Amino acid sequence: MPERLLKKSLCGGLLGTLLFLLGSGQAWAGGVSFTEQGAAASGKANAFTGEANDPSAIFYNPAGITQLPGTQLMIGTSIVKLDSTFRSSTSGESTQLQDQFPIIPHFYITHRFKQWDERVSVGLGVYTPFGIVVDWPDNWQGRFNTTDARLRVTVYNPTVAYQVTPEFSAAAGIRIADAGAEFEQKFPQIIFGENKVRVHDLEAHPVGWNVGFLYHLKEISTSVGLQFRSELQAKFNGSADFTGPDAFLIENTKFHTSVKLPPQLILGVSTKAIPRWTINADIEWEGWRTVGSIPKSFDTTTGSFVAQSNFNSQGLRLWKNSYVFRLGAEYAATDRIALRGGFFYDQTPIPKETFDPTIPNADLYALTAGLGYRWEATSVDIAYLFGFYEKRAINGSTIDPAGSTIFGSYSTTAQVLVLSVTQRF
Repeated sequence: MPERLLKKSLCGGLLGTLLFLLGSGQAWAGGVSFTEQGAAASGKANAFTGEANDPSAIFYNPAGITQLPGTQLMIGTSIVKLDSTFRSSTSGESTQLQDQFPIIPHFYITHRFKQWDERVSVGLGVYTPFGIVVDWPDNWQGRFNTTDARLRVTVYNPTVAYQVTPEFSAAAGIRIADAGAEFEQKFPQIIFGENKVRVHDLEAHPVGWNVGFLYHLKEISTSVGLQFRSELQAKFNGSADFTGPDAFLIENTKFHTSVKLPPQLILGVSTKAIPRWTINADIEWEGWRTVGSIPKSFDTTTGSFVAQSNFNSQGLRLWKNSYVFRLGAEYAATDRIALRGGFFYDQTPIPKETFDPTIPNADLYALTAGLGYRWEATSVDIAYLFGFYEKRAINGSTIDPAGSTIFGSYSTTAQVLVLSVTQRF
């Protein structure tokens, strides 16, 4: 195969796979973000910014922890199932994403000072806002883009909140991320046959911040919340290994890339004006224009017959800012039992010009349901989400010169089960 064609295929595949790692989180949430970080909130379609009255407020709106007396601990997990089918427009063949069930934990602890100053609360959240486990068959038509992808981003979020007045609270926190990823995909033969590259041990440690505000309009039993999360600039460094009949032409080397995960601004309203009912609505802005490009770089070594720098690429993406609209409700059936439901609509940030077959992303519609049971000091909450994407096709409109020539359409659904247990001390 001519070196130019090999370069095009491998560049497109590596970039596409990394984007798939960072973009497929949309299979169960909005944008790259994974927002199912507490079962009570998830049952209400994650419309929780204006309510924020359990320890998961550290994620949804940290100002809300001033509402939590004493010490409170929440632990939980989300289990995700993504079903995606690619139908080739050239061969007519269909390929299904192989079954994966990622388990995504969350942990929060909060404390409101009593003897020192009851207006001050502190907390710590440990959660996974980005993560994916993806496995396509080794012989699928898009194997030159991706066959396997893993991403894990754990955020440690210490928070301080202050009740400025009985109605108004403010909070600020630091978001310290520990990110790890790896991916694999095939690349076409140079002389003897198809080969594979595995990029592994990718690590990044971005740091950001967040602030939150909560205001109670007690006369009308309504509260308004606002949260802002800064961007996280992740600079990944790892290793690239080449295997296959032609791999002797390319020496294993180091790999580097970076991506700016977007700033997010969320406004939420919660009202209890109707007895036994809580109605929540959120609107979230995500600044995906930060992903103008995802550059990638292979270190060049003198012992490689084919220079690894031939595979470097700017990785032009030109994603756009997007919105998520959420509406949720809770009905207090008894003093102990809460019934929940909700709906959200999540716009895709990926324009048709850079839509990639390794990122089966489209506008997402999701329905949620949940149930909560409360004892004096313990609560158990469970939520279920079902989401479906608008069908989306890839054609020859890509502006990426290293883009894929695999044309077809994607049909995708997602299911998420969330469980949280809260203990109050």
